[in-house]
Amino acid sequence: VSTQSTGGTGSPRSIPNSPPQSPLYRRQSSKQARIFQDINEIENLQLINTPALFLQSKKCYDLIPNSGKLVVFDKRLLVRKAFMALIVHGTRAAPIWDSGCQKYTGMLTITDFISILHYHSNKAGGSVNIANIIENKTIAEWKQISEQGKRTSGLISIDPMETLFTAAKSLLENKIHRLPVVDPRSGNTLYIITHKRILNFIYPYLIESNLDPFFDDSIQELGIGTYNSVKQLRYDSTFLDALNFFASTRVSAIPIVDEEEKVVDIYARFDVITIASKGKYNDLSMSIRDCLLLRSSNKMEVLTCEGKDSLIKVIRIIYRAQVHRLVVVDRNRKVVGLVSLSDLFRFLVFRADLPTRLTASSIDEECQFGQIEIS
Repeated sequence: VSTQSTGGTGSPRSIPNSPPQSPLYRRQSSKQARIFQDINEIENLQLINTPALFLQSKKCYDLIPNSGKLVVFDKRLLVRKAFMALIVHGTRAAPIWDSGCQKYTGMLTITDFISILHYHSNKAGGSVNIANIIENKTIAEWKQISEQGKRTSGLISIDPMETLFTAAKSLLENKIHRLPVVDPRSGNTLYIITHKRILNFIYPYLIESNLDPFFDDSIQELGIGTYNSVKQLRYDSTFLDALNFFASTRVSAIPIVDEEEKVVDIYARFDVITIASKGKYNDLSMSIRDCLLLRSSNKMEVLTCEGKDSLIKVIRIIYRAQVHRLVVVDRNRKVVGLVSLSDLFRFLVFRADLPTRLTASSIDEECQFGQIEIS
């Protein structure tokens, strides 16, 4: 495991203050010329709205803070140590470095841990000692297993001089939540772009600008979020129920409801990593209640909104709480749906044009749910 400095923890840097001799800026003038072509392209696609134009005017490099920490894993690192490092450093993903070919070859994420548990829980009728496998396999060995029969394109990344609009589009179209910013000259990973980091960057602009009228419309009227087919679990549901659902749908969180079907908690994809920290690899039949007790903070506040809430209100709640999604409830706190950061970006960046350009199954990896079911 290695950590790289990406430069203090101050606010994001702006391009004008950067040294002109930096190789990252030698193509700046041509990139600036392209922005007008990009805006014309947006007009042709009828994608004009205030956030999209703002994202077109900003570069990925604008998002990078003055200093920070980037966790990098060598592919020879044991899987167990890698996931423990994610916990220690409080991060959800890290680039994988191949010292043989001297380049980054992929990302290790919480989804990989879920895939490992799911893959081996179904192998040989569940008789495999998952703990023993995780203790002894390297990242490279696991990736080789997980990518069998799949077409892989290596690390999906972006140039620091590309626009934030292009970055947001890449996140959605590639069904990913983390996009490394890679210096094309040195090959160094400078930063990891996420939906949350883009929102944090544009939020002051959204609040201070003359907002478009649709920001006052309700999220239900705008069609933002998922309002049917929402998976729910109870405290006595098993961890395996959640694991199977996470593995098959890529959903990011499952509301936990009580006997009256009122939301009382939430079990997020990131919570699965606590299984690694406690060494509970083989205890997949434990209850969701026991799983939640493994958290460093046993009770997570369930942040909610209602379908009638305005778009700007929902954005404010998500920004101030620094969460990835809200549970949409009715006046009795019964689950109506979910609204995620991906839902917001799908609307703000692409709006009505996105469904015609992407298939329904590829739009939002956080909101692809199966049949309505309480397990």
